[in-house]
Amino acid sequence: MPLPVAHGLVGASIVAALHPAPARRRYLPLVAGALLANAADSDFLLVFTLHSRAWHRGPTHSLIFALVVCLLLALASGKRRLREALAYGLAYASHAFLDYATTKHGGGVELLWPFSNGRLMLGWVGLSELPSRLPATTIIKWFAFELLLLSPLLAFVLFLRRSVLH
Repeated sequence: MPLPVAHGLVGASIVAALHPAPARRRYLPLVAGALLANAADSDFLLVFTLHSRAWHRGPTHSLIFALVVCLLLALASGKRRLREALAYGLAYASHAFLDYATTKHGGGVELLWPFSNGRLMLGWVGLSELPSRLPATTIIKWFAFELLLLSPLLAFVLFLRRSVLH
């Protein structure tokens, strides 16, 4: 399971690549992309409220939910800012794909909800469904790994944008 740093860096990278002019407002669009990429884990509120882990990686991690988020962003922003809404919608959707690709334990994600409640996982790399049960040193190690692995992606996209636009 990717930590919030991985989700945030991938979301920010997507926004950096697709947003029409992310430099116009400095880093605000990148921060918004990072936050949206982590928003699918808002289902933890249901986990804690209802005392059931069954809610995690459910509907908020589905492709349909990501499509609805993208459509709502498009409706809210209007035709002139459609590319921006798409960038943010894809940042949100990246969460489900990262969890799908990196889940080895805990049953996967409901990518195809509401058509199927089946949980899917590719299982490339697994951390844990409950990182809080891991030793702090393991969490720090994975945090550093994700930072070192994905920060260059964001830096590369920003470099390309700057080279092409200037």
